Amino acid sequence: MIDPLEYVPDPDAEDVFVLSGTNSPDSAGTNSTSSQLETANLYDYFGPDGSLAQLLEGYELRDSQLQMAEAVKQAILQETTAVIEAPTGTGKSIAYLLPALLSGKTVVIATANKSLQSQLFDKDIPFLRQVLDRPISAVVVKGRSNYICNYKWEKEYKEQLWLAELDERIGDEFDGKDRNANALQGITGHRQAIHLQEWLSTTETGDIDDLPFELESSLRSKAVSFPDDCLHRDCPYFYDACWVNLMRDAAAEAQVIITNHHMLLTALQLNQAGERLLPAAPIYVIDEAHQLEGTATAVFETEVTNYTLEQLLNRSVFKEHVADELLDELKELNFLAFEEVSNLNDASSFPIETDLEGLSNLAGRLTRLSAELRQRNPFQQEGAPGDAEPPEPSEERAQYELALENLSSLISKFQAIASSRKDRETVRYAERVFDQRSVRLRLHAAPLDPANLLAEFVFDADHRTVICTSATLATDHHFEHFKRRCGIGNAGIELIVPPVFNYAHQALLYQPSLPAYDWRNKNAFYDAVAQEIERLLEVSRGRALCLFTNWTGLRQVYERLSDPQHGAHWPLRAQGDGSRNALLAWFRETPYSVLLATKSFWEGVDVPGDDLSLVILDKLPFPTPSDPLHSARMKALDEQEDANSFADYMVPLMTLTLKQGFGRLIRRATDRGVVAILDDRLTSKGYGRRARADLPPARFTRRFRDVHSFYKEALNSSADFALNVRAEPRNSGNSLSWSWRLLRLQDGKADQGAGTLRTDDLATGEIYAAVEGLQNLRKRIGDARRQTNSFGVELRCSQATQQALSSGEFGDHLRKRWVNECSVWGHLEFITLPRPQDQ
Repeated sequence: MIDPLEYVPDPDAEDVFVLSGTNSPDSAGTNSTSSQLETANLYDYFGPDGSLAQLLEGYELRDSQLQMAEAVKQAILQETTAVIEAPTGTGKSIAYLLPALLSGKTVVIATANKSLQSQLFDKDIPFLRQVLDRPISAVVVKGRSNYICNYKWEKEYKEQLWLAELDERIGDEFDGKDRNANALQGITGHRQAIHLQEWLSTTETGDIDDLPFELESSLRSKAVSFPDDCLHRDCPYFYDACWVNLMRDAAAEAQVIITNHHMLLTALQLNQAGERLLPAAPIYVIDEAHQLEGTATAVFETEVTNYTLEQLLNRSVFKEHVADELLDELKELNFLAFEEVSNLNDASSFPIETDLEGLSNLAGRLTRLSAELRQRNPFQQEGAPGDAEPPEPSEERAQYELALENLSSLISKFQAIASSRKDRETVRYAERVFDQRSVRLRLHAAPLDPANLLAEFVFDADHRTVICTSATLATDHHFEHFKRRCGIGNAGIELIVPPVFNYAHQALLYQPSLPAYDWRNKNAFYDAVAQEIERLLEVSRGRALCLFTNWTGLRQVYERLSDPQHGAHWPLRAQGDGSRNALLAWFRETPYSVLLATKSFWEGVDVPGDDLSLVILDKLPFPTPSDPLHSARMKALDEQEDANSFADYMVPLMTLTLKQGFGRLIRRATDRGVVAILDDRLTSKGYGRRARADLPPARFTRRFRDVHSFYKEALNSSADFALNVRAEPRNSGNSLSWSWRLLRLQDGKADQGAGTLRTDDLATGEIYAAVEGLQNLRKRIGDARRQTNSFGVELRCSQATQQALSSGEFGDHLRKRWVNECSVWGHLEFITLPRPQDQ
């Protein structure tokens, strides 16, 4: 039988300071350790001569970090909830970890992404072991689909090994000396299985994130554990060789448990049954807490797709115990039920406001099937009634009963989505899926407001400390929106930590004078946006992350910048050209690159240093009003007395997202750059001005020449003009096309020229274009009765061209012209841009 404790949904799962509450002892700690926190002077740790300074070279006291640590200390001692906004650079992980560890109590830390989990486990906790000079047990708890299932893999490996033996290339590409992380990145197919098997003989975790290569999705599904295929106590590996159980056993003994938001909420929702998923603790830290409401919506909702039932019925249990005709009938009913929903509306996402007869009938037919399968369960009679010992578990029986459990679960989901009975509490909606082969339609029944559920499971428990922190929690300088949406009735401590970075020096906030967005004339707006982005890229030398609020804007600007007559000399990619991680890796590794992206890149992107010096936001990032979930929540607010959905819901969400987008720029104390917000509403509307006041205190300007001046200083550049040159081979003959594009950097005004040349040497073509461009500029400056030696020019060319100019290895006549043009300028500098011929 399925153990109810095991069979649960599994996730891949000016300053304000208010104090209240009292302390009480906790079974996870001792009086001595509790008093250690109570009597500790945190300045002794964070001060200029403290423990942190003794271990970190160049350490400087950050008042904001100490202020946050003191707030966390008070929250722990008083067993209260703390809401803390701590901007980038605060060092918030050490600020909450140190007092939590001094308490001696168990602490659960939930984050929104794996990179922060890795930082906590691999860097912060080992460092604090040194600071405190004592062992600190810590475990990362993930959803079961992150771990190899030894039972599944034992069967799958035999199949993979047989297939691999048919591959004559096995072993040819990788010998022993090449089996390192870089070499293994390239392995695919059955060869991955060989290396996975070798890795299993050495791993201590079974966590596939520890693999030195990324496991192919097709192999991963056959190798890892899922909630709906785990045999639990009927598995022969359950007690002594289950990676999930080993991880959970270690978590039960650890002082620090690191997990994700999804796992945290799933475990707390299950109360005592969830303690096997995640041990209970007196201290919870919810980092990146601005995502809490969204995660709660996902955890507490019901979701199915048109493929969910078909996937279940494809299991061997149903194929063996259900007639083919009935399976076909059920799949046909499923198709018709989802067609009924699809025909309700032709939008990409839409609300469901009626009972779904087809889905309800399907649930009824599945209910009858479930009863029939239970009644004729062939494994019910295993072992005679009078046997002294219970029957030995069998794989077949476990698989049969697991299939019935999954069927019952799916029936409940269909019933919840089919019925309008709970529509005052639930938002039912559908969304079309365009990027998957089998899934066409996804149906949801999401909580209208997860605040009550969060209050019940997270914030209202007695003798519990909950620390909510993020760089973006406050709107209009308070936490009312966050507390209301997350069910925090009373936060004993509220703290907005002041910025750490010198934004007045490091950052410039620029808003150009562009026409207001008009949805009836979107093309005109995005033409203006593209032109503005073009001239911004010229002064920033690319190195830009351009964030859009929708795909339409992204594609229009991408097409324009891809045109060689506009911005194509910068290495350019857009979301959709690869995976998120691959695009970010390309952006970091490619000099002067430009990345265009939408929603998923507005947060969680950390590119410090010179690789990112310009962040462009096309519009204020309001949620889409037509989105069924947002629409229903807005409607519910408008029905309340003294509530306004736009001011109380839409504007705070926009402000928090805007702060996230701004936060992509300054990641370190040495970073410098510009955030450009191309939306007139930032200054023309009251809500825009209030949102701007919530942003970090960068200097604000509406003049493009201030942007140019900022970059001249930041780049230590003397360039007043930029000359971009390019050469490309022609389709026929020993000749090429050359072109130059000249820009006055202070305002982005441009001129250009082009021609052909009888040579096949691209560097010669670019040098010729440079001479022509410089000659054109010299004439213009002369016509204006100015001296060329008062101006600087930045030549942007290929690496091959710069090498030819350095060596002087090009034609004598062209070299004389080049030397003559160079001699008249006050300053001439070069940057080399990647060209296809250089890659």
